[in-house]
Amino acid sequence: MSSYRAGEWMGMVDQVFALLGWIAAFGVVIGGVVALIARFVSRDSTKYDMIFLWDNRYTLEELELDEPV
Repeated sequence: MSSYRAGEWMGMVDQVFALLGWIAAFGVVIGGVVALIARFVSRDSTKYDMIFLWDNRYTLEELELDEPV
């Protein structure tokens, strides 16, 4: 560490923090995209399930469901 001057050492620290900032920002963006895809898939599959049930007119007994409370 003695071979580094103070300015060079601080420059490296700044680069490390800049890299960590970019990694965090990239993680937030990727996390947001994954959350949006998961939300879309869950809503779309629920909509498909309801269309399937209504089109086929199953009874609660056929679906093995309990009566609503």
